[in-house]
Amino acid sequence: MIDGQGHMLPETFVEGFHTEAVVRRMRFRKCHNYGLLSVMGLGASGLGGMFTKGQGSGLASATAQDDTQKDLNRVAPAADANAQNDGWFAEDSVADKEAAKEIVLTALKAGVNIIDTAHWYGQGRSERMLGYALDGVPRKAYYITSKVCRYEKDPRYMFDFTFERTYQAGLDTLKRLRLTYVDCFQVHDPEFAPSVEMLLAETLPALRKLQAEGKCRFVGITGYPLELQRQLLARCDPLPESSLSYCHYTMHDTSLVSSGYVELCASKGVALLNASPLSMGLLTPDGPPDWHPATAETKAACKAAADYCSGQGVNIAKLAINFTLSYEPIATTFIGAATLGQLQANLDAACSTLSDKEQEVLQHIRNSIFLPNDPRSWEGVELAAYRKSTGASVAG
Repeated sequence: MIDGQGHMLPETFVEGFHTEAVVRRMRFRKCHNYGLLSVMGLGASGLGGMFTKGQGSGLASATAQDDTQKDLNRVAPAADANAQNDGWFAEDSVADKEAAKEIVLTALKAGVNIIDTAHWYGQGRSERMLGYALDGVPRKAYYITSKVCRYEKDPRYMFDFTFERTYQAGLDTLKRLRLTYVDCFQVHDPEFAPSVEMLLAETLPALRKLQAEGKCRFVGITGYPLELQRQLLARCDPLPESSLSYCHYTMHDTSLVSSGYVELCASKGVALLNASPLSMGLLTPDGPPDWHPATAETKAACKAAADYCSGQGVNIAKLAINFTLSYEPIATTFIGAATLGQLQANLDAACSTLSDKEQEVLQHIRNSIFLPNDPRSWEGVELAAYRKSTGASVAG
């Protein structure tokens, strides 16, 4: 839509909910299948506690629980209509829900128009928080995507790519979000599936069934290894409408571009969604959470960059966000926020330009600390940890 001054506003603009002058501070770019997306999306992992000390977890530090605590025959939990009291549908505190609501509403009113969440983020907590926060918000005012197939913290019960579990997970997501549909259901980390064949024969057909029933508009893929996503785009019929990549267009890793993946998605008409310009905490003053899968070498390089910024009186997170969002072929990038202060800092970085001093610091980091032709990746680290914990074979 076009405002009174001839400027394009996204289809998500809602009179009475949004303030036009505020929304026009946000930048928007065209994205396949969606239309105009805000350059900054809201990543809702923080609402699930993924970056709260003692709450978040990952495979690099995960261990299988003692068999006395888990039934060896157990599979990832699937809720049904009578399962409202299990952990996936727990009742969260009013204070936590109100804090989440303030974050979400502030983001939406600032022009952010796409949100990404997942079962995995707090084992349902992120989706529950969003369900509370979005209650009463015009559905037209936002796009929302979620991810299925990754569930519990224990590696033995973390993944389930079967048709039945995937389909049920979609229904559970809608229940927690209090919605009748999401814009996209995505396969979460398909590199951990037993095989690509299982993804093609069970996982993706389950999502297509949800799509046929009107419970999602699009079906998407995600994952850290770009090569697996490339394989899926080559083999899927029909083609996924969306692909989400994370940590591959940052100050220390621009392989999303150098690999040709941005061009591939554009040529196929696939919506490319990007995430984590802060590299899951690596590019922040406080550093990453304990569970971060990066190698010691990568963590050391990122700490050196953060220390250099601190010495220059510059916030590395602002540089990281600006660097990623400045690349115009990427329509949107999800950035997480666990507090209102973090969200506001992200919005400020997304809507501002760098000073000459900040530009100089950015160039020094890119050219002297993160070598342009030496991306700092941790591909394979989590897969190795998963194999060690479970003995499972995987597609990735």
